[in-house]
Amino acid sequence: MASLSSEPGARVETLPELVGIAHTIETEAIRCYGRLAEEMRRRGELETAEAFEAMAREENSHVAAVESWASGLGQPVPSHGSFRWRLPADLAASWDDVSGSALLTPYRAYAIAVDNEQRAFAFYAYLSSTAADETISREAEVLAREELRHAAVLRTWRRAAWRRARPADSTVEFGPITSTEQLARVVEAAAADVAACHRLLAVRLREAGDRTSADLLEQIADEAAVRASVQNPGHCADQACLTRQPLALLVAAQRPLERFCEALEHAFLVSPDTQLQTAVEDALALAVSWIARIGRRIEALEATPGPAS
Repeated sequence: MASLSSEPGARVETLPELVGIAHTIETEAIRCYGRLAEEMRRRGELETAEAFEAMAREENSHVAAVESWASGLGQPVPSHGSFRWRLPADLAASWDDVSGSALLTPYRAYAIAVDNEQRAFAFYAYLSSTAADETISREAEVLAREELRHAAVLRTWRRAAWRRARPADSTVEFGPITSTEQLARVVEAAAADVAACHRLLAVRLREAGDRTSADLLEQIADEAAVRASVQNPGHCADQACLTRQPLALLVAAQRPLERFCEALEHAFLVSPDTQLQTAVEDALALAVSWIARIGRRIEALEATPGPAS
């Protein structure tokens, strides 16, 4: 179960404080879901956007439940945002961490939402255990149990998203990297995957009228092809790669690089071999440099509204 990274340090001494914190937790969740739904729609990730919108609707029912609970206690609900500073940073950090990721699928979105519900449970459990007033302790425990119920609902959505998930759009399956020889094979396969992916996306970017982004992906494809041992046919039917939106196509171009980085980071963390770690760092630096170049182009597009050139 997900927990808080450190002791919150917050103390609740009155019921109005507890009501304010509970209401803020739910309204902040709606705000985060809405922001991320907009981000996903801007990228062209409609399925993930719909997942966030569904969670926002579910969270609206949680807000109504908190308001009903507060009414039953004879407590008014404070203005939105007045208790935001009392919330643990953990409740928002995971959303901030993933908002720029190219691998944010509906399944991953629901998984993070489950973690956040469990962190909210941990926060309420902490408030319950540290409250000096018996009524506050009891009501905080009620809120903690409700967060567990929310998490259970989201787990069912997460399982459904897992069953609906399509195979990854990459043709590369990264196995364990336990030697420099295995690392070399992984780098060659990943480079072939990147080269093929970027050449296809460059064609689509040119069709969309974004020559600058197309040139960038072709440059990276050429650099990757030098390190590739085989030619990848590069067929991709993923919806994000079929769009005509330059921003969505650039985000799609980051996907094979992010998968490659995840495999390298795992190898670096688990390997006791310093020579292998050094080689992994070199490969990781190359992949990160490609991601950074695409990221700078994304930032340029975001900063300059209007037709790409």
